[in-house]
Amino acid sequence: MPEIQFFHGFSGGAPCRALPCEDGDGRIDCYPLMDGVTAMLVRLNTHGFEENRPRRNGLEINFCVNGRFESAFSPRDIAQVRPGDMAVCLFDGVHGAASRSHFPLGCYDGLCLDVDCDAASGWMARNAPALAADFAALRQNLLRDRWYAACPAGPRCEHVLRELYENLPCAEPAYLRLKVLELFYLLSVTPPPEDASPYCSAERMRLAGHIRDHLLTLGHERPSLEALAREHGISVSLLQSLFRQAYGAPVQRYLREYRLEQAAVALARSRRRVLDIALDAGYDSASKFGQVFKKRYGLTPTAYRAAKQRVKTE
Repeated sequence: MPEIQFFHGFSGGAPCRALPCEDGDGRIDCYPLMDGVTAMLVRLNTHGFEENRPRRNGLEINFCVNGRFESAFSPRDIAQVRPGDMAVCLFDGVHGAASRSHFPLGCYDGLCLDVDCDAASGWMARNAPALAADFAALRQNLLRDRWYAACPAGPRCEHVLRELYENLPCAEPAYLRLKVLELFYLLSVTPPPEDASPYCSAERMRLAGHIRDHLLTLGHERPSLEALAREHGISVSLLQSLFRQAYGAPVQRYLREYRLEQAAVALARSRRRVLDIALDAGYDSASKFGQVFKKRYGLTPTAYRAAKQRVKTE
């Protein structure tokens, strides 16, 4: 049976539990950093799984490093997360009790912080009162009266989230705890982006998803938005507005970013030639692809591949 295996990050050894998934496999290394706070290094090779959560005063923070994550918590609550985005969710047994996670690229790398707010507050009050997080302020700052929000992490929070992601397997627990406390503080005081959105309606998401899937079947052929809008009985302006609301970007930019993400996955998880990957992504030369890729990821394709493969062996 396809499954995602969970490991105790600090002790290693055999998997401690498993979660069924619809295909492929995955690995989640769990690092308990303090009472009520577990940091998880998430590496998945699957298109999705379903999950049920118990009732508690819970908070979950997800940060996407690579791949793409779409989650349906109910017929109405649907959201998407791209590289550099974070999602903050309240799981109290009412909201998010059951969810389905979908990974359209067939893979996902990221960081997840699972927080039991009551236990974490007690630990901080006893051990780090000067740095104790105010979860009520954090919720008010990020969520207002909502229970779920997804948005770009922003430079300050992204820096801390990437430090956690990169250092979980090797850093001292005391250092990791300090980074978590720093993150809690930043999340409670940093204004969220104006375009942060908790969800897109399920009806609009289904239509946008159908349009997106149709666009992806066209390969590198430039789509006619007029023909696509006519096929779905809507105006071009409504199509563009719908797509932007669902996926956070205009059609053409979304397609460029999506193909670049597919290229990043291929670089990290295969030995295919860079030129072949560039051609699949719609670039007619490895040099042009390399320029665009470095601007997006901060590394050349060759350096990115070497870095990702080095992480896998550590």
